[in-house]
Amino acid sequence: MKIRFANVYVLLSYTGALIFSSCCTKAPQFPNEESTDRLDIIDTHIHLYDTNRSQGVDWPPTTDKVLYRPVLTEHFDEVADRVGIASTVIVEASSRVEDNQWMLDLVQENPDRYLALVGNLPIGTDEFSGLLERFSKDSRFVGLRMRERPGGDEFFTDAVWRDLGLLAKKGLTLDVLINNFTIDEVTEVAKRLPSLKIMINHLGGLSITRDPFDPKWKNAMEKAALHENVYCKVSGIFQRAGVKPTPKDKSFYSPVFKVVFDAFGEDRIVYGSNWPVTDRGGSYSEQLGIIRSYFNAPVMKLTDSTRGELIARKLFRENAIRFYGLQSL
Repeated sequence: MKIRFANVYVLLSYTGALIFSSCCTKAPQFPNEESTDRLDIIDTHIHLYDTNRSQGVDWPPTTDKVLYRPVLTEHFDEVADRVGIASTVIVEASSRVEDNQWMLDLVQENPDRYLALVGNLPIGTDEFSGLLERFSKDSRFVGLRMRERPGGDEFFTDAVWRDLGLLAKKGLTLDVLINNFTIDEVTEVAKRLPSLKIMINHLGGLSITRDPFDPKWKNAMEKAALHENVYCKVSGIFQRAGVKPTPKDKSFYSPVFKVVFDAFGEDRIVYGSNWPVTDRGGSYSEQLGIIRSYFNAPVMKLTDSTRGELIARKLFRENAIRFYGLQSL
């Protein structure tokens, strides 16, 4: 099967800042892209779930007034069509093994938009190898995300190393939600398993405020980036905001974007929204606009506008294809 990306028209309108409308029916307007190239955005981080299922869901909790509702393909399709998202990679947020299969079944009728699943399996357990063998037979199952510590406080157990090695051997990927890990632990995995492609989620878990960020975070990200198998997802920006109401000005996030870009470069940064969790802080268009308005030629201090276009294509599409192996679907 070949990926067929939807047409996303990119229009010019640079006035020093992006103007996005969450109710607009057209694709978002991106500055400084004077070519007629179309930017087919892949959102590499969304969650789908159905709170109306008889067995319920283990995430989000019933107390979450924003997220506890059915979030299904028709809901993402509406958002994607409105803002101009061609396709997506789903990240499984449930710890229930069979929810991986439920998700694959849910999206099988629209493979052009729902390209792949980053699953959730119990790393470091006796059943892991059999489960990985089962799910990896589906080419859409491209890797796993570690959300909880598989070995508890003692993360680096023999069983965990065994299973991460199996993941690498199969050419699958590892997303890491830093909340329950340290960036240094990610670096240790990257060092020991150089063939395992690792994606640090949500800007490395930094809580962003208007104060100078912790230099330890910067140093840890720079050390992780020394390993060519480590990438960083420019995602979940509203969730990383440590102040309320959630800032919508690009300047609030720019220092963090700069650290990530300087460390990982244009070839190892990947866009993801973290939808529908984005709804806690603002609209999909707002978070996309903030990210897009930073990664353009003037802000990046690039003298060649085509350089900004190249970086945008890599961030929003090409790096995702390479990291998750989407070209083989």
